[in-house]
Amino acid sequence: MSDVSAPVIARADPDAPVGTILILDEKPICREALGRFVAELAPGSKLAFAASVAEAMTLVDADPPRVMLIDLFTTSYDFAAIQRLVAAAAPAPAVALDDRMNPTFARLARDAGAWGYLAKQQDSGAMRAALKAVLAGRPTFPPDIAPFGRSMRGPPGLTARQLEVLKKMAAGKSNKEIAEALGITPGTVKLHIHAILKLTGARNRTEAALIAGRFIAPTLG
Repeated sequence: MSDVSAPVIARADPDAPVGTILILDEKPICREALGRFVAELAPGSKLAFAASVAEAMTLVDADPPRVMLIDLFTTSYDFAAIQRLVAAAAPAPAVALDDRMNPTFARLARDAGAWGYLAKQQDSGAMRAALKAVLAGRPTFPPDIAPFGRSMRGPPGLTARQLEVLKKMAAGKSNKEIAEALGITPGTVKLHIHAILKLTGARNRTEAALIAGRFIAPTLG
């Protein structure tokens, strides 16, 4: 995925109305909660809600937002679609929201053009400070995320063997099938998968395969 330059905005008063704030989240209760939260930060702003990327695109065309909050789960972690949405709403800054902090997804969101990345597991104080920073024109990412303009070319820190295992995982292979294909034992496969989950920040092999799909073509054989 090519790098997308972050929008440059400058706001002297982050508490002033910012126009339309577009919230993309498929769950009505989450949309409402996020709406109340951002309304406190930018009183007087107009709120717009979308339950899908397609719906968000329609809203962007009708009323270009000043800020977007994009729930990654709602987009199925489709960073190409996020990139298109961010481009359509430019120069509005977009903030990617995730259930939990994952540096790999933060990098992918950044490379898709997001202005920030926040995890819903953060407490309200941290979320408030981060969103205020975005409203003031300052990017907000985890401290270990590289500056804008530096692209991530693959899952970080994986050995050649771990990358082979990850490709097989992305193709839906079982541990036994991976072991047979690579000429290693199922126990060794388990050790590699444990290391892959730790290095990528994935919670399970499904999420690890999802990460792999953003970087590499799975090995189908």
